Amino acid sequence: MSSTERDERREQQAHEEPQENQEIQEQQQNVSQEQREEEGTSSKRERTLERKTSAYSLSLSQYMECMEMRESTGYQVYPGTEREDYDFNAERFGVYSTNLIESTAHLVKGCLGAGILSMHEAYMFAGLWTSVIVTIILATIMSHTMMMLVKSAQKMYPLLRLPRLTYPDLLEVAVATGPWKGLRCFSKCFRYAADFFLFFQMCGTCCIYEIMIANTLKGVLEAVSDSLQESNYDVRIYILIITVPLLAICLIRSLKYLAPFAMVADTFVAICVLTTIYYSLKQAQNISDRPAWKSFSGVIRFCGICLYSMDGIGVTLPVENNMERPRYFYVVVAYGMTIVITSITITGFFGYWGWGEECTSPVTIHMPMTDTLPIILQFLMAAMLSITFAVNFWVPFRVVWHYIGRKYKRNRCFWERIFRATHVILITAIAITFPHLIQLMIFIGNFPLVFIAFVFPPLIESLVTWKDDTLFKGVVRWRIVKNCIIILFGFTISTSNLVAYGEGL
Repeated sequence: MSSTERDERREQQAHEEPQENQEIQEQQQNVSQEQREEEGTSSKRERTLERKTSAYSLSLSQYMECMEMRESTGYQVYPGTEREDYDFNAERFGVYSTNLIESTAHLVKGCLGAGILSMHEAYMFAGLWTSVIVTIILATIMSHTMMMLVKSAQKMYPLLRLPRLTYPDLLEVAVATGPWKGLRCFSKCFRYAADFFLFFQMCGTCCIYEIMIANTLKGVLEAVSDSLQESNYDVRIYILIITVPLLAICLIRSLKYLAPFAMVADTFVAICVLTTIYYSLKQAQNISDRPAWKSFSGVIRFCGICLYSMDGIGVTLPVENNMERPRYFYVVVAYGMTIVITSITITGFFGYWGWGEECTSPVTIHMPMTDTLPIILQFLMAAMLSITFAVNFWVPFRVVWHYIGRKYKRNRCFWERIFRATHVILITAIAITFPHLIQLMIFIGNFPLVFIAFVFPPLIESLVTWKDDTLFKGVVRWRIVKNCIIILFGFTISTSNLVAYGEGL
């Protein structure tokens, strides 16, 4: 071999060696990358689970996801062992916590709404003294179911290592961690049912406020205009008229701009109610002229309006979640429900005593229109109810926006206003379709509220305390029996409403 060939061979070998080394390095990198990916895949779930369960305050969705990742046959007890004793109150990091007086005020505000303006008509259905007795019975059961929710939630906080729960959250975890294994897989369905009934109730409340505003506006305009009184336009026309200002108010995306006006509105409505009671006492006749009992169907109608007037189940857990001392919630219920019972009883009792069989909702419509002051108060009443409508509109819209808002990441403000406007139009369409205020209030009180107040809370307590309260070595579970009676009572009211509603058509 000549020297020239040897030089060419050396140059070729020198050129091929870096390429071979580069290929070997690439193969080694690919192998190590595959090993890392396999190791990452095998430990991904463990790392995610460890990361999520190490925190004290998890969201409910994280908790449920962690339990699914454990591949258990059913939701089991939360395995958190960071601390033996979990203080849920210490884990709440709120900017502002309410004391007992503030919490009582919030509970009273959540209970008293549009229903109090129709209690006098409810008394007309059942009779004077029958209505008083039924009001006390319903308020007692309602207070007990409120305490059911709070005690069950406070029992679940340490178990789940969660500092707070909403109503749908509590129902979901009660079913998911309950003793009935066949029911655990339906925990999401129960959550959606709670969301649906709360949404249904608040949409109905918005419809009721819109009808009340229309009735008030109709009464005032016909009192000051003879031509409108002769025309006697249907209330549906006035519902269409007020849709435009209500739509404009509901496009406000920040609740902080509405909250101060809402406080003024509530105060003004209370003043109008007291003024109306003053006029009712001036017209009151012999109290023996008012029947004490009327009919069973009338009592069922009364139950619907009364439940709607005192319902505070939806605000129970939000009030408890923001208390400084949540273990004293029973004090809030005791004082708050006493104020609620007194308010609706006074309004209904004196309203029916004063106007008898001529009762019409809202109660403020009975103000005499011969003086200037009542006319001004009626106009302001319609304006204040519009603010209250916008505040109540927030609850059902947030439920809807929670599910559909996640699909609109871009131009989120624009799409939120589009859906707000659509929601207001749908509420208006329902109000136009069912403009009878009392029938709508009876239906809401006897259908969605029965499930929220008399069916779900006993179910939650039964699931949470199944293994705790037993008598006679587990043969009789007294809480289960008591809860079954409450559920049966709720179903009786709801079923009887179908008969009463059919008679009213």
